[in-house]
Amino acid sequence: MRAIEASYRHWIKRAQEEFKDETVDKDRAHRRYDRIRSKYTRKIDKLQPKIRDLAVRRSELKAEG
Repeated sequence: MRAIEASYRHWIKRAQEEFKDETVDKDRAHRRYDRIRSKYTRKIDKLQPKIRDLAVRRSELKAEG
């Protein structure tokens, strides 16, 4: 799960780098960056509770045995 989150963050960073490198049409590049960032931010927000629950479950299992 954390690897998935890291890949989403990578895509956001990659889109930001493309936006910075884009010099022809700044508005279009900025809209594209915002669209990609919002897409992966939503995915990360959905994934966070699952990661947290798995971490809690794992720590409970370690404590039991």
